[in-house]
Amino acid sequence: MPHHCISHIKDVDGLSSAALVVAAKGGTFRLTDYDDLLREIDAVPATATGVTICDLGTNASNFPEFVGKLEALAKRVPVTYIDHHYLTEESKKEILKTGVELRHDVRDCASMLTYLTYKESLPEGGRLLALYGAVTDYMDTSANASQMMETFDRQFVLLECTILAYALAKNGRDYAYPEMLVRGLASMKAPHSIDEVGREALEQAEVVRRLAEDVRSKGTRMGKLAYMRTEQSSTGNVAKLLLGAFGVSVGVAYKDKLGGTAELSLRGTSESKIHLGKEIGLIAQRHGGSGGGHEKAAGCSVPASEIQGLLADLESRLEAS
Repeated sequence: MPHHCISHIKDVDGLSSAALVVAAKGGTFRLTDYDDLLREIDAVPATATGVTICDLGTNASNFPEFVGKLEALAKRVPVTYIDHHYLTEESKKEILKTGVELRHDVRDCASMLTYLTYKESLPEGGRLLALYGAVTDYMDTSANASQMMETFDRQFVLLECTILAYALAKNGRDYAYPEMLVRGLASMKAPHSIDEVGREALEQAEVVRRLAEDVRSKGTRMGKLAYMRTEQSSTGNVAKLLLGAFGVSVGVAYKDKLGGTAELSLRGTSESKIHLGKEIGLIAQRHGGSGGGHEKAAGCSVPASEIQGLLADLESRLEAS
């Protein structure tokens, strides 16, 4: 009877986490985003003998429902929840009351936490998967990641991380592509050796080069932040480019979604004095949406008509900090 994993679809950390679970436990997996997490919990196969949920944080607007679904699932099968997004102490207690095994630490990325959870069942190559997530989530300075990096050729790790991240950014809208990457990583293949991943990454590098030029003309500065509408699948990359193009402390990139909503990614520099994940969660709620994330990297979804109001509120918060 198979184990089942639910993990984040949009970044290397989520894919590496899924690959580590599959390598350690076998079974099936599903990749999803924050907005669809609750539906994926409902859709866990009846044949599953255990479930691991990775790199999928929740927010205040759906947390009670999330806890309720965890509790119902934990009555059926053992559940492990591995995450590094911000959680209050009270929220952690609520999750633990459901009987779920919680592995949570904001100091490490999800794939590092997943590796540490299942390392006894993983091959040696699992350590590299943990580093792929750490580097691409900008968390390779943690104690665990730093110590692990010392035992590898750093340039090789950085190369493989970049290849993986760029190939995913180019093809992330096609569900089959990240799924294919997970299967390759779970079999401990180096990213550059998975099908056409190396070629796809080089093509995306040219896209990023051109995009770096575009953000200067298409982006808009608003005080301490800069924002831009984009069609790119990786809005996080655009948000990062805005930081350098406008010399601001926060970059915000957004794209339209079906149903009149918009998806926003936020990235911050060390000059930002606010916790982006905490603040955008509160601001998004005021504008009819939801969000959350880390101190310097976060995201949210809101009605498209609320974008300008949300940006104004975020800028006011930056000015006040």
